[in-house]
Amino acid sequence: MRLSAILATVGWAAAEVLMRRSPASDLLARASSTAGLALALVHVFLAFHFVYAWDHEAAVTATARQTAAVVGWGWRGGIFVNYVFLGLWLADVCWWWADPGSHLSRPPRLERARLSLFTFMFVNAAIVFAPAPGRLAGIAALTAVLLGSPVIRRSSASPA
Repeated sequence: MRLSAILATVGWAAAEVLMRRSPASDLLARASSTAGLALALVHVFLAFHFVYAWDHEAAVTATARQTAAVVGWGWRGGIFVNYVFLGLWLADVCWWWADPGSHLSRPPRLERARLSLFTFMFVNAAIVFAPAPGRLAGIAALTAVLLGSPVIRRSSASPA
């Protein structure tokens, strides 16, 4: 189950680093983002099946307990934030496949907001809340994004 989460993180990071470099790399980035999303959904499915026995309340309670252990506040809304994130990722992937030109030319502020949200979610999922082996992969993936993302390089080059 953890492997699906690690591979989802790697898929997202590869997509972020490869996007907007060339048509060929953009296609690979799209495929990487799609694979990352699919693996994230597999992770959710596996967790609900094997850990929570399809009991949503058990998942909410466990997520709140994990949050309390890390940040000292057992907020029960964390799982719903994850659902919204997965929905946004799905929408982004669908947009990217349906109209790559529009996806490529979306406003820089929207692209920075998307990258900021995804980075925040992956920092939490792959570093803050991840066990040690996954945390190392998360640190490597997020470092690659922060150093190699064309969105970040373009943002630092122009204030638009």
